[in-house]
Amino acid sequence: MHAEHIDMDRLIAGLESKSEKIRELGRHGVPTAEIARYLDIRYQHARNVLKEAGLHKVAKAAPESPAASPKPYAWVELNADGSLTIPAELLTAAGIEPGLPVHVRRIDDGIEVFSQQAALARAQAIAAPYRRQGVSEVDEFIAERRREAAREDRGE
Repeated sequence: MHAEHIDMDRLIAGLESKSEKIRELGRHGVPTAEIARYLDIRYQHARNVLKEAGLHKVAKAAPESPAASPKPYAWVELNADGSLTIPAELLTAAGIEPGLPVHVRRIDDGIEVFSQQAALARAQAIAAPYRRQGVSEVDEFIAERRREAAREDRGE
């Protein structure tokens, strides 16, 4: 279903947050770029909300056969300015889209490049063992900062 056939004003009527509006439009098949234009927000914002909700769809051609699947590696030439041209099929397979930021870091035996979504997933996996069920670390941090400010105000 294309955006021109949908009354987007009606779909999002009564929804307060941009994220709610993005998800509702995404559930009705409105393309990410169209949502961003309609709500006057960055494409990346709409994409992140839709991805988190499992609603972001990237059009990918299905391989015709296992032999048609991209190789998990490629030999590429390093340009004089230090840039690389990475084959599109590798970027697509890694969930990296043109124009979006990527995380690049040095590792012991090379360089690693991964999508912002992959970086977030790695950070969440690192933090997961330290999370406490039903506890908002953000709320605890804010409360602690307020207690500290109150102590400073009392001269303690």
